[in-house]
Amino acid sequence: MWWPFAKRGTRIDAAPLPALTVLPPAELGAFANNEASIKLWLPDKLVQGLDTLSAAHEMSRPDVLRWLLFEHVYGRPALEQLKEWKRRKDAEPARLQEVTACIQESPKAAESTERRITTQLLGKSLEGLKLWLPVLLKTELENLARAEALGLSDYLRKTLVRILLGESFHHQWRSAVGKLPAEVLAFEQDV
Repeated sequence: MWWPFAKRGTRIDAAPLPALTVLPPAELGAFANNEASIKLWLPDKLVQGLDTLSAAHEMSRPDVLRWLLFEHVYGRPALEQLKEWKRRKDAEPARLQEVTACIQESPKAAESTERRITTQLLGKSLEGLKLWLPVLLKTELENLARAEALGLSDYLRKTLVRILLGESFHHQWRSAVGKLPAEVLAFEQDV
């Protein structure tokens, strides 16, 4: 990450150890395998945001989602720690790791009149995704969703709106949003 209008570089000679508030497990290799899945519907604007990041960082959409969600749960310093751990592992010639990125497209949902405002603000939720991610990351996301009294998919949509579209848009959307249609709830609960 960088700021496009930076006038000077860092004044820090060596990166200090990060002060992590939610510690990832000591064995960061737990994040190398995507053995858990989450189903969710994403509106057009969120898909466009993901596609923009996907193109800018030359990453798949599932990898962008895992990156954003890991950073959301553990923070940016922990993400930097994970990236450095991965760089060291990749430098070891004897250890090759296979990372699987799997995403399944599902049938398009019909527009619900209950979601008229959301559709106007975000676009229709046309993309039903099944995202595979590390079990530990899914567990932390479920805990965060439960703490906010939201279903996991609702929590993820809310989080992605904040990350991809900004806090101002999030407040505008949350004040106007309605209930999810039954077919979206049924899809997302069918794990």
